[in-house]
Amino acid sequence: MNREEFQKNSTLIVIKVGSSLLVEEGTLQLDKIRELAHNIACLKEKGKKVILVSSGAVACGMSVMGLTKKQGGIPFKQAMAAIGQSVLMQAYREAFSPLGIQVAQILLAPEDTNNRVKYLNARNTFEALIHLGVLPVVNENDSVAVEEIKFGDNDRLSALVASLVGADLLVILSDIEGLFTADPRLLPQASLVEEVEKVDRRIEEMAGGRGNPFSTGGMKSKIIAARMATLSGIGVIVASGKNFSILQEIGEGKRRGTFFWPEEKRLPGRKRWIAFAMIPRGSVVIDEGAKEALLAQKSLLPAGVKGVEGNFDLGDCVEILGPSGELVGRGITNYSSEELQKILGLHTEEVREVLGGKDFDEEVVHADNLVLLGGE
Repeated sequence: MNREEFQKNSTLIVIKVGSSLLVEEGTLQLDKIRELAHNIACLKEKGKKVILVSSGAVACGMSVMGLTKKQGGIPFKQAMAAIGQSVLMQAYREAFSPLGIQVAQILLAPEDTNNRVKYLNARNTFEALIHLGVLPVVNENDSVAVEEIKFGDNDRLSALVASLVGADLLVILSDIEGLFTADPRLLPQASLVEEVEKVDRRIEEMAGGRGNPFSTGGMKSKIIAARMATLSGIGVIVASGKNFSILQEIGEGKRRGTFFWPEEKRLPGRKRWIAFAMIPRGSVVIDEGAKEALLAQKSLLPAGVKGVEGNFDLGDCVEILGPSGELVGRGITNYSSEELQKILGLHTEEVREVLGGKDFDEEVVHADNLVLLGGE
């Protein structure tokens, strides 16, 4: 299957729209909301199922309050989000209602997906709304989120949603045309990368910094989102949304922006939850031998653990770091950080002696509860 066929055959599409496309000089542009609604309606008329991840709540709140610059820290942003969410949703309701489309607001915070039961309940809610023909409009629950436990930006949130619902395609629209070989603002001769087979370190290094002052992401966050989605077996397009008719063009199979091919081997649902929805509570540093074992699909044993960072309990998610601090993967730990500190580097019989002969798991992280995410 080529790119054009993949786009045409994609039935369930998650669309992420950045603040820079909806807000101008601190004010929500209602004409842009209507334009977006029209093009999403056209996709739905052609049989596509759509979920919209929309930024703009904080900017809407600032606009209502007559503010043009962000002030203070997290409390200010939370207050603006609380004010702006209803404004944003009312704008969507008024834009989609004449087109015969009902909208539903879904606010997500990492704690909502960290718990497996809540994660599955969220998926069931999405499926029910889609079955009813309702358009879910998703945003991070910024009014209660804290900096330490946040998705961070709606690029990552959109990838999580796409993974959660098993989407075919994730379309990330912003004020940039796609991934370039270098920052085109600094190097005019930089060229657009039309297709990416795999998100590797070379691709990550192409990502630049932040752009629009009203947005929280940049190309780097979009590459992270693309990596999340492609590992979940989802195709990704990063493109300019300055004209929302691009959505219809993408649905027709036209080549727009940068297309990231999904990995052939899709992560199973439970491993997608571990990798992208659970909140890492700490990290485990391993030696080279343990890293090679993990890359060979084996479990992590205490003998390969060289260090423990953070405080976590049995059943928590931890990041697994290689000898140079590189991210190797994420997994569910069978030990608390306190217990692991006592047995790191020890072999099974030594672990038994330290723990006093009580029942224990031989593995720190079992292969079934481990997802490889890097290690290059």
